[in-house]
Amino acid sequence: MSLFARPRADLPRNPDRWRSGLEAALRVSEIAASAAPLADAIDAMLRTAVKLLGAEQGSLMLLKDGGRLLELVAACGFTDDMPGGASVPVGEGVAGRVIATGHALRLGDVDGDAFVNFVPKSRPISSSVVVPLRVHGRSIGVLSLNIFKGSPPFTDEDVRVAQMFGNQVAGLIYRAQLHERAEQRSSDLMALVESSKGLVGTLEMDSLLQRMFDGAIRLAGSKSGFACLFDSDSGGISSGVFRGMEKAIISKLVHSDEIKRAVEQMDLLIFEVEDFGHVVAVGIRTAQGTRGVLVAGADPKLAGDRTDLLRAFGQQCSTAASAAELHSQIAHKETELSSIIHGVPNPIVLVDARKRIVALNVAAETLFGCSSAFSAGAPVGGTLGHAEVEHLLTGEGQLQAEIIAGNPPQTYKARVVDVRLPGAPIGRVLLMDDVTSEREILQMQRDFVAMVGHELRTPLTIIKGFAWTLRKRVEIASPEETLDVVSTIVNKADQLERLIADLLYVSNIEAREATLSIERVGIAELITSVAEDVVRDHPTREVVIDVGKKLSWPCDETKVALVVRHLIDNALKYSETPDPVTIAAYDDDEGQLHIDVTDRGIGLVSSDVPHIFDRFRQVDNSSTREHGGTGVGLYLSAQLVKMHGGRITVDSTWGKGSTFSVILPSGTIGSQIVHIRHREAVRTA
Repeated sequence: MSLFARPRADLPRNPDRWRSGLEAALRVSEIAASAAPLADAIDAMLRTAVKLLGAEQGSLMLLKDGGRLLELVAACGFTDDMPGGASVPVGEGVAGRVIATGHALRLGDVDGDAFVNFVPKSRPISSSVVVPLRVHGRSIGVLSLNIFKGSPPFTDEDVRVAQMFGNQVAGLIYRAQLHERAEQRSSDLMALVESSKGLVGTLEMDSLLQRMFDGAIRLAGSKSGFACLFDSDSGGISSGVFRGMEKAIISKLVHSDEIKRAVEQMDLLIFEVEDFGHVVAVGIRTAQGTRGVLVAGADPKLAGDRTDLLRAFGQQCSTAASAAELHSQIAHKETELSSIIHGVPNPIVLVDARKRIVALNVAAETLFGCSSAFSAGAPVGGTLGHAEVEHLLTGEGQLQAEIIAGNPPQTYKARVVDVRLPGAPIGRVLLMDDVTSEREILQMQRDFVAMVGHELRTPLTIIKGFAWTLRKRVEIASPEETLDVVSTIVNKADQLERLIADLLYVSNIEAREATLSIERVGIAELITSVAEDVVRDHPTREVVIDVGKKLSWPCDETKVALVVRHLIDNALKYSETPDPVTIAAYDDDEGQLHIDVTDRGIGLVSSDVPHIFDRFRQVDNSSTREHGGTGVGLYLSAQLVKMHGGRITVDSTWGKGSTFSVILPSGTIGSQIVHIRHREAVRTA
């Protein structure tokens, strides 16, 4: 206790003083131990000091404003009201002199000229004791005690007692202030913690901005303000929240120099706004460079006391906003990547380092018949239902294979590679390219080469054989034998020429170099001429033609004749004697020409009908080898009819025959036609 910690010279010499000092010290200790507020405790201590020294007036002042001012905190014995919070600059007046020098004063009649800014008292004071309140070697305040005229003056013994009591009071006040500041600090820190809780885990920027604003007004002890982020390009507000503050005030503040400075320096400013009051502004800035500000109406004193807390909260807001921006960017990139992956028609499967499924795109879900949502986290083995694919995904390194999957079966080129981050793999990704069409085309090309080789070799072999026969028997052969051999050679040469012409037509059509020469053609004459030419290769067969003699149509005669030739030739090949092939041509009410070629042959199965006009398509390999053909006839016919603006259809029943129908519109106009006349080109439509 300070009473017994003082040197012996400072202790009172009078036994009564001992008793009174001890009682006063006990009384001060009781006051300090009570739960009374500090202001009430100080007032009680002052009254104890007045009683101890038999004073008639007393006051107690404490240092404020960083040690620049002495502020009156307690007074007693004054008839006139003492203004609470009255202050004296350190170094001025009696109290100012004492706090500045650290030495006690015992005064009789006070010479006002001896003290700067001395304030005369309303009643004459005969004696005063003014002692500093010292703790840990420094003064924290001043205790003043006065006696009016007519009473015995204070003695040196009173000064020692007053100093002793003052030191005791100083220690207790100091500890009480420390406790009060600790509690305030604890309260402030709890307020910071509560304000910061809302920032943790909030990654959606609008929600985060609302929580930042709530925390700022809680720390500032306010109910109004706003929080906003600025657009990095235009400088205007990109997003924000506000409460209890008019938009006009917000606009004024946003464009004020104080707000700009707080944002630019990322600092805290407290200033007064006309027509509103004091506000506190805290600048924030994200790691990506986005700037913003938190503004709240504020009590200047509370905001001043919580400056460090508000700055710390502003830094936390900057960190949280940086995380939210980064999360938004990652989410955006993830959405972009997900959209790309799900938009890719190729099946894609991603597994993690533990060989568990992470994701499948829509194409993979369809191919393997499983859902990405339900399969996520499941082991690869047994989930996809395709052993070869699962083996690729559970393997090591870059692997690839050609596999068959799906229903109906499709051919895929599957590739699996490791997905890595710097230092460690994070999984494997499977990408499957559908190469079914490529493989079908490749196989089709191989079949076509084989068929073309066969079709070219057959007439060529016959031509060569008959030519050698004619060469050996030229001198002894009869004219009839010679004519028969030459006729065979010519027929096979014509067959070979037609085959080559068909292939050239296909090449020109696919290169978009084929043109039409449109003129009005007699349909009866065209069909009769073609039928007579085709029947020569089928001497035992019969063709029945049903066409009006006057029927004519605008078309390319050569190309329509080629279409009719292929249809009649196919009808004769795939039907047997004695059933005739019937050809009918007529125009309908819609102004279209119909040419129907009907046979009573083997017909087509329904699964072959959709593909009968595909390039190089052979319906039955056994029939192909029996009857010949390259698979380009119907494809070429369909393309030539399409060039005329028409269409070709088939109606067929397996075992009962087929009817191929060519339908041409009356307004058929082909590509540009070039007629060469006297070396001048005349273009007509």
